[in-house]
Amino acid sequence: MVCKATHCFLRLIGKGATSLPGVLALKICPDILSRAAAKVNVIAVTGTNGKTTSARMTEKALQNAGKSVFANRSGANLISGITAEFILNLRLSGGVKCDWAVIECDEAACRRVLAEIKPRALLVTNLFRDQLDRYGTVTTPRDSIAAGLRATPDTIACINADCPMAASIAAQVQNKTVYFGLADGRKSRPESGEDGTCPICGSELKYSYVSYANLGAFRCKCGFARHDCDVSVRSVLDDGSFVLDIAGKGGTLCRAALPGLYNIYNAAGMTAAVTAAGIDPKNAVDAAAGFDCGFGRMESFPLGKKGARMILIKNAAAADQTLDYLRSVNEPVTVALAVNDRIADGTDISWLEDADFGKLARMKNLRRVLVTGLRADTAAERLGRENIHCEIFKSYDTIIDSLADEDAFIFILPTYTAMLDMRKKLVRRLGGKNFWE
Repeated sequence: MVCKATHCFLRLIGKGATSLPGVLALKICPDILSRAAAKVNVIAVTGTNGKTTSARMTEKALQNAGKSVFANRSGANLISGITAEFILNLRLSGGVKCDWAVIECDEAACRRVLAEIKPRALLVTNLFRDQLDRYGTVTTPRDSIAAGLRATPDTIACINADCPMAASIAAQVQNKTVYFGLADGRKSRPESGEDGTCPICGSELKYSYVSYANLGAFRCKCGFARHDCDVSVRSVLDDGSFVLDIAGKGGTLCRAALPGLYNIYNAAGMTAAVTAAGIDPKNAVDAAAGFDCGFGRMESFPLGKKGARMILIKNAAAADQTLDYLRSVNEPVTVALAVNDRIADGTDISWLEDADFGKLARMKNLRRVLVTGLRADTAAERLGRENIHCEIFKSYDTIIDSLADEDAFIFILPTYTAMLDMRKKLVRRLGGKNFWE
């Protein structure tokens, strides 16, 4: 009752009400999440990059299958936000409104949350260097996910076979594991500053190919190696479509609604999780092509004369993949980079050094580069070392004003809190949904 009343009041005054209702509920009844989740079939999604997009795809797949489903669409992926969503799904009689849920879960929160919600399947998208001020090392979120899985042994772990750190989770748990990945790549060594050492023994990994960052066909002298995939992307075609082999039953031509190799990974992982949860994979294939993108993830805005897309970047791997996508765009583009270093972004922004911003300098279709945010000066200095001239703006309002009449297509690349702040101003000016909708 307290959770629902608080949620209602906060929404009435225009707030998101994503976490506080859950905080209050947990103070009153510490085990309320396990009680609220007891009658719900859950698919959980965790990992460094791709959680929100994969969760949206998964939600669409369940809807395609005719399931009643709710999700923490706001991205409130700590235990308080997750608790609020489950309580809001409860009727006052104790029954549930929806009997399926798709829950995006912060990696560190998995240690406690998985034991409470006991998902049918857990999708682990990848584990990259991210928020090292918070985690210290990339093994910390890996160990948290593994601890969460050990607390719910019936959960099927759906793991990115191409990611060494994610794949090493399997050595720590007894859960049934389903693997997904790409069957080929174009590079031979890790990039984006990602670790190329074995997460088991610390030796240097050998790769027969790399798709991006440190994802690919790896092997180590200790015997740790890429596992054969249950869901495999056999080929990526020039038009962005790809062939998906599910459980060795032959290829199915698929297309992701959003461009980029990382979204093909998201589609493959989602298919693995949906199939593991007992849903016909056809619903997943259709969902990959027809889902609505999450806020700030390739989200479109009617800004400028040609329009704009907002693409969240928060680490070197995400930045490099986004820049690769920008280089493939066949029209003039303007790039607006917004960098904050608040706690939710990660106060360590050393990833700016690891990201290959030289890709911007090599773009023949680049018109302008603009920077803003709390660390705009640092971002400008980094771009300056690539001989990229950029314009610095001290506020989101002024940078939006400068882009209002832009005649090139605009790509806004913000860190997490910069995305929330800038998106709020864009929605007020141009219309759109609140981030929790």
